[in-house]
Amino acid sequence: MIKPIISSPRPHLSRRQVLQGVAAAAGAGLAGFPGQLGAASQVKELIVLTGTTPWLPAYQKAAAAYEAEKGIKITFRAFPYGGMRTQMTNAIQSKNAAFDVFQLDEPWTGQFYDNGWAKPLEEIIEGYKLDPNILTYDSLPLWDKQQRRGKAGGKIMGLPINGNVDLFVYRKDIYEKLGLTVPKTWDEAIENGKKAVEAGEVRYGYVTRGQPTAGGQSVSFEFMHVLYGFGGDWFKADGATLVPTINNDAAKTAAATFRRLLELGPSRSQTVGQADCIALMQSGQALQGHFVAAGMPQLEDETRSSVVGKCGYTIVLAGSLDHPVPASGVWSLCVPADQAPERQLAAAEFIMWMLDKKQQEAFAGAGGMPTRKDVDVSGAGALRPIMEAARDSAALTQGAIRYVFAAQMLEAVEPVIGQIGSGDLAVDEGLDELQAKLAEIAKASGFAK
Repeated sequence: MIKPIISSPRPHLSRRQVLQGVAAAAGAGLAGFPGQLGAASQVKELIVLTGTTPWLPAYQKAAAAYEAEKGIKITFRAFPYGGMRTQMTNAIQSKNAAFDVFQLDEPWTGQFYDNGWAKPLEEIIEGYKLDPNILTYDSLPLWDKQQRRGKAGGKIMGLPINGNVDLFVYRKDIYEKLGLTVPKTWDEAIENGKKAVEAGEVRYGYVTRGQPTAGGQSVSFEFMHVLYGFGGDWFKADGATLVPTINNDAAKTAAATFRRLLELGPSRSQTVGQADCIALMQSGQALQGHFVAAGMPQLEDETRSSVVGKCGYTIVLAGSLDHPVPASGVWSLCVPADQAPERQLAAAEFIMWMLDKKQQEAFAGAGGMPTRKDVDVSGAGALRPIMEAARDSAALTQGAIRYVFAAQMLEAVEPVIGQIGSGDLAVDEGLDELQAKLAEIAKASGFAK
């Protein structure tokens, strides 16, 4: 039984009443529930798994405010990106209840939700409804159990904590000096990059990740923005069947364009990771590029960057479509399914609190990418253009690789896209190889006729 901590005599609250209070408070941003929800639980510490991401300091700052307000200690267990999914998978499969809050990168959501490793929030908090101001990034928080994919109307599994989408960044000062027009398409950006290099203004005309990774998405994520912008996709859904489409004309054009972008960067593109792209922009060696919004505040850090105040930020560019299609790369917080009910309740409260407008504004003020429509970023200073561009991108996003077989798919996709981007593999040959591999993976997972 969960008992409230009170300062004067009150009727005892049953767990059902506590849950109903949480549900009522959810619609009012938690502020309206009497007695404070944290005090309604005997849980005094939450173990929160997280990653060593660029936005971790913002997350930690917000959590410190939670500790001060609720009296519940938040203990972070931070792991490098490559180890996070393994830690969570081991915790679930060994049933050791090591973490109270999971943090899922987008490619992991399908596996965790499909396997029942995360507890739906409305099963923890009776009557919980998603706040309409929370951005959903192409139905990322929702899960349709029958169709085994994210879909409007599905159960609410986790809430988006960091609105990580790619942005296009460019050197405003060099653009002005050379009389360049801010591009709308990838082809225009390529032409601008060539002109800046020829003029001797920069060493590299364009930077983005070309480095494959194990256990997640890296080069394939940067490629997706180009792929989607040309109207391409990995699969076409035919009812419950997924038919690979990665070797059609749109995908081939996108892959060839992606290679042209990488050719404007360092010669060994398969060694260029996200940190390298940021460093090349910080040092003034690159004209422009696309990479995650969460890394862009580093360009405005006066202690580390030589281009403070010199960069412009926009939604990523378009291909053959008349509008850009950013791929979402959003992190979600969810509750492990194997925790005790009182710990699940405390974890759900913490997640809801983090998504409250007030906390999201504090999170944004510390450099995090807010995931609400109604967050005021006018006081974010130099980071305001980054946050506004990220928020404007949210309505245009298409889900990244979220399939239940994402882990197997990325093992196939990452090295091939890396080789195509570096020129070590011909576009047609590489995409035909991927087409066959994706068909096998979808079939093995029950998504083929």
